[in-house]
Amino acid sequence: MGFFCKQRWLLILLCCSYQLHATPAKLTEQQLLAAFDQEFTQKLSHAKVPGGAYAIVKNDQIVKMGSYGVRAVVDNARIDADTVFRLASVSKTFTGMSLVQAEAQQQLELLKPLTHYVPGLKLRTQSLSQSLTLKQVLSQSSGFVPHAFENLIEADQTPAQIIPRLKELSPICKVGTCYSYQNVFFGLLGDALERATGLPYADLLSQRLFTPLGMQTASVGLTPLLASRNKAMPHRRSGQGWRMMNPKANFYRLGAAAGVNASARDLAIYLQAMLGQQPNVVPGSLLAQLQQPLTRLPRKPRWPLWQQFKQVSEWYGLGWRMVQYDGQFLYYHAGVVDGYRPYIAYSPQTGYGLVLLTNAEADVTGPLASWFWQQVL
Repeated sequence: MGFFCKQRWLLILLCCSYQLHATPAKLTEQQLLAAFDQEFTQKLSHAKVPGGAYAIVKNDQIVKMGSYGVRAVVDNARIDADTVFRLASVSKTFTGMSLVQAEAQQQLELLKPLTHYVPGLKLRTQSLSQSLTLKQVLSQSSGFVPHAFENLIEADQTPAQIIPRLKELSPICKVGTCYSYQNVFFGLLGDALERATGLPYADLLSQRLFTPLGMQTASVGLTPLLASRNKAMPHRRSGQGWRMMNPKANFYRLGAAAGVNASARDLAIYLQAMLGQQPNVVPGSLLAQLQQPLTRLPRKPRWPLWQQFKQVSEWYGLGWRMVQYDGQFLYYHAGVVDGYRPYIAYSPQTGYGLVLLTNAEADVTGPLASWFWQQVL
């Protein structure tokens, strides 16, 4: 009798041990989409965010789009998949694409100095002026103090007023050797593109990306945003709620860094292209360039989901952020500017892409993205 009791207890212990250590079952796609929609609504409702939209793609399909709330707290117009938001620093991914397209057409060279394409730019020394390349600015390895002179942009100064002051900057590391996130320098890539292609940044994106991809509501600049009938207005905190404000022009002046507007549907189409589904517009050779990890960040990714992987590192490439985990990559970019908070990401391994857009700066996009990729990766 004692023998059988011992055997029974051993089986119970084994079962308990399995339940404690077994990997949770992955959700089916249908379950994932339904659960995410619920999570999205709950997160935005809890934070009292005025409104937001999302899109999920899987390879060549937009498998789910959803929205919550209103375009502005002063009226009841609802947000939908075609509501236009500011993209803030997500704009940088379009600049990366435009630069590799221009290089493929032999209109510029990423390894040439930025000053070659922006002749009015003078840095502290001649050597520095000749060594800082387009590629280093694009991959956030300029070597200057992070966010240089953004305070002047906040103070409503124009790039034309700020460019002469860039020669005051001394590098904090050798050019090309350390991660140093910039907006003012990045904005000059738009000037470089215009000089190299003969097209203003807005026209270049329209002709080479927005129109060919079918991104019907995408644009560049404050004027097109204000002209849109279906736009999300920005909001700032006011007591326990949010107050609508008018979009500011300041960071729009850095179009290549923060000037693009688009809807959730537009960005879903864009992510399909990044997943290789639009080779006539975005061929695989360009994707391979954009997916290269170039500048390693000194920190490790902070989300708990990365703890399940053995080797994890974070990088910046040609306008894209990326997390490398056990030999795979998640490509993404987020942003925040004057009452908007966007996020986009895609995973070539799984074929999934995620778009998140809100018209307030509450940090709901980070937790939502973390939840989604926890289920998918």
